[in-house]
Amino acid sequence: MAKSHSVIEVDNVYSKSSAIVSDRSLRSIAVVLFLLGVSMPFVYAIHRLNQVTQWTAWEAILRFNTANGAGEALRFTFIEALASAALTVLIGLPVAWSLSRYRWNRVRIIRAFLAVPFVTPAIVAAMGFLSLIRDGGLLSRIGIDLRLETGVVGYIAEHSGWDHPGHFLALILAHAWFNLSLMIRFIEPTLSTLDPAWEEQLTVLPSGKKKLVRIRTLWMPILGPAVMCAAALSFLFSFTSFALVKWLAPNNHTLESLMAEAGSSAGIVGYRVDSSELIYSVALIQFFILLLTLLLTASFQKRFTRRLSLLSEKGVRNHHGRPTLRAKITLLLALAFTALPFLSTIISSFQVRKVVDGTVQSDWSLQGWRNAWTGDLSTMGANEAMLNSISYAIATLLIALPLGWILASTIHKLDSAGWKKSARSLDLFCMLPLAISALMVGLGVLLGGLRWYPEMFNWFFLPVYPHVLLTVPFVVRVMLPAYGSLDPRYTEQCRLLNLTPIQTWYHGTLMFLRGPAVVAGSLTLAFSLGEFGASWLLVRSGSWDTLSIVVDQLMGRPMFDPSVYPTAMAASTMLMCLTFGLFLIAERFRESSDRSGF
Repeated sequence: MAKSHSVIEVDNVYSKSSAIVSDRSLRSIAVVLFLLGVSMPFVYAIHRLNQVTQWTAWEAILRFNTANGAGEALRFTFIEALASAALTVLIGLPVAWSLSRYRWNRVRIIRAFLAVPFVTPAIVAAMGFLSLIRDGGLLSRIGIDLRLETGVVGYIAEHSGWDHPGHFLALILAHAWFNLSLMIRFIEPTLSTLDPAWEEQLTVLPSGKKKLVRIRTLWMPILGPAVMCAAALSFLFSFTSFALVKWLAPNNHTLESLMAEAGSSAGIVGYRVDSSELIYSVALIQFFILLLTLLLTASFQKRFTRRLSLLSEKGVRNHHGRPTLRAKITLLLALAFTALPFLSTIISSFQVRKVVDGTVQSDWSLQGWRNAWTGDLSTMGANEAMLNSISYAIATLLIALPLGWILASTIHKLDSAGWKKSARSLDLFCMLPLAISALMVGLGVLLGGLRWYPEMFNWFFLPVYPHVLLTVPFVVRVMLPAYGSLDPRYTEQCRLLNLTPIQTWYHGTLMFLRGPAVVAGSLTLAFSLGEFGASWLLVRSGSWDTLSIVVDQLMGRPMFDPSVYPTAMAASTMLMCLTFGLFLIAERFRESSDRSGF
């Protein structure tokens, strides 16, 4: 009996040690695969551009200003990204403050609706704002012509010497709309759980009766890091914006749109070397700027996570009571600001332009929807493009969710084991695709693939590669806080019950992370469906087009055909409905204490 008991103990020890080795191997493989996957396209692209231009990386950086249009594009990119971040803070801070301070009915629904723009495909956002600012759109009807720049906007342009101020204002408004949820995600959780006694005690003091003193001594230390973190991310996403710039500011170039224009002719030895020189210089400059932005974001987020005296959200909201009139007006305006581009897109999909007695009128019609579905005006119908988009999204989900999950688990395990610097380094590496940008990832695959394995461009699932790289950071950001909230005692109890490693993981981890996993999966599907930059470079062949590419193709057609515009809006509405459904699933499973920021 003693001998058999010892054999069982040895078997248990052996199985546990094997499980530990397997766990470490799996984590190591996941980390190595991700790091290689992120770095290889960029390194291959740089190597290819080095071969074509005969420049070193340092020479490419030094010759940045000699590249055609690069200096002007850099200035415009900085100006629009900074202005977009500032406008996001200006609009988002009052909204987050009003939402977090009072007892609102159905606050989760309001919060979810205000977060919808962030998961909206960029091409859908562009179509929404284009329908608002076009001739005959809502803004032009009230005298604000941002598209043709007549009236007040034209007067400003004429007397200030500012080229296309209407386009610039439309662009930064769209960026602020797109990034509004970042302010809410970062600020609202802190404010809605902060002990009200802090503010009350400060107001008792003589100096605390002044609002400016309270802002400087209380609110800036508490909310400052969160505001700066949201502003830095807004700057990053505005800096790499492509679809919005392409359609709302067609007379200006950002670094991203400049690379997109030159990307198709870059990397070919002996052909259009100027394009390769431009891409080489711009890609390196943009990479270092975005990397610095990510480092600043990580620094702000580190300060932001240092929590203070927090209470239950319900108790804090009850303490502040019902919303004031100012808070109601602020939130009502925010909801209208969020809804208008969506409503305008839907309405425009049913309106067909016609000329009667020399005047332009609109008729209500389903012609746009019929054209979009059958593909009469595009390379394929919306049904085929939707099938392509869904196929790419599912394939992306099957790879990005497990990979991001393992990476988040690894970061958490390193942090728990005391390897703080390693955890922070891996966390930063997981954000690297955001520093490279969607279009640069696609360009890296394009140039690297041409050199390494040209036959890969005959592969239907080629766009999945950049989609995975671009969605993994969001999976990590969602799953990492969820791992931080896990109670390790459940896993220990599973081990005491002598469960297998798989059973231990299922009962001690998976059962508590189902909600965040559904959120991460839904966001992965939504981001993949709406991805535009990398797909725009890789699948414009006509046979593998996604729904985003079809919308772009339709809007690029001559507008003398009155059915083109409603057809594009109908295809955009279909894509919008797809992502809305996924986002609703994500919000259904999102915990109220979610601090992921996405």
